[in-house]
Amino acid sequence: MPGSGLATLDEDQKERDLRGMSVGTRKKKAVCLLGGGFANKGAEAMVLTVAEAIRERLPDVSILMRIANLYFADARANGLIPVKADRPTSAASRLLSKARMARIYLKCGALIDVGGYQFGDAWGEQVAWAKSRAVKRSVQFGNLVFFMPQAWGPFSSKGIVDATRTVIETATLSYVRDETSLAAVEKLAGEGNPKVRFAHDIAWNFQGADPSVGLKLIRDAGLSAKAGSLVVCLTPNVRVYERSEGKGADSGYIRCLRDIVDHLCSEHGVQVVLMGHELRRNNSQVMDDRRLCNYLLSCLDESLPVVHLDEVLTAAQVKSVIGNCDLLLSSRYHALIAALSQGIPSAAIGWSHKYDELMAEVGLSSNIISLSKTSEEIRDDVDLIVQRMDVTRSAIGPKTAAMKESGRQALDEVVSRIEERFRG
Repeated sequence: MPGSGLATLDEDQKERDLRGMSVGTRKKKAVCLLGGGFANKGAEAMVLTVAEAIRERLPDVSILMRIANLYFADARANGLIPVKADRPTSAASRLLSKARMARIYLKCGALIDVGGYQFGDAWGEQVAWAKSRAVKRSVQFGNLVFFMPQAWGPFSSKGIVDATRTVIETATLSYVRDETSLAAVEKLAGEGNPKVRFAHDIAWNFQGADPSVGLKLIRDAGLSAKAGSLVVCLTPNVRVYERSEGKGADSGYIRCLRDIVDHLCSEHGVQVVLMGHELRRNNSQVMDDRRLCNYLLSCLDESLPVVHLDEVLTAAQVKSVIGNCDLLLSSRYHALIAALSQGIPSAAIGWSHKYDELMAEVGLSSNIISLSKTSEEIRDDVDLIVQRMDVTRSAIGPKTAAMKESGRQALDEVVSRIEERFRG
């Protein structure tokens, strides 16, 4: 792979991309998307939702995306111009990375960061300071910088506080998607800060594939159309696995999921679809959610009606699969949004405040399964979740409609600011 410039999958495509961007600093209108990806389906949904909003209002604007080489084809397939974002591993590669970013700053009028959670104790000072330096440099080039709705905090160390405050004060707008995050941000940036907005996740507005797509994937995996049987989708999270004791099928997290699936099948007669929400093309080298699904399958009775969609799916396909299920049990934030946005009853098996905030806002605080509970308590929680599905389904709609509108308004505000810059 090339070591500098807009590295692409082949030299011919590289030349085409470069020619497309070499018209001049402001003559060629462009926006760059940061913090997204195609491995994590939530990140993919956010990238594509922003890209669609830009194309709808600004069809003549090119959309770049910083992405690892492995996913360049995915970016191009969705009409995006890929820019190399592999992590520098040497002093020379760091210099090349800085040069590449300078070129982006020159060619783009705006940068939009769609990261879902990147500022707080969980990520440390290094991440926050790196972001603050990048934001300051971008603004020095005259660019608009937006952070789309995400989780923030908590902020314990002075370094994280100072770096995050710099990000907020330097960026054009930063959106916060839950009340706990808002309180943390206001504590360091001040209440009523004009550069801070509250808005719900833009993925509420992501469009999934036609329902027939998800149904075919489920059927092709071997799940029968058993009359009267509920279909439950379970999406694990490798981040939760990493925070749990034990490895492989002996992980405390995997054992908990095994008990839940076994109980659902034996006591409620459900059929279960296991599906990852982080699906890496290099999953033989870097663990993704599919590995967890396979761990789980290995410790379940083979006679149970459980299938695993063990393939790399698009965010649109994943949302369609979820929409064909009666209930979602998930440790993935954006899988929960994919379900709730379609009126599908859901329960969270979470690891951070963002899950508590999401479920509380849609009136489903009781649908949080805590890993700290005993096996018996978890089974009791699962029983209640299944028993309340009809009530849950009828209550979701009014709540989620407002959240979709909030996310849409955030998109409109960002695109309007970019439109003002380019039209001006």
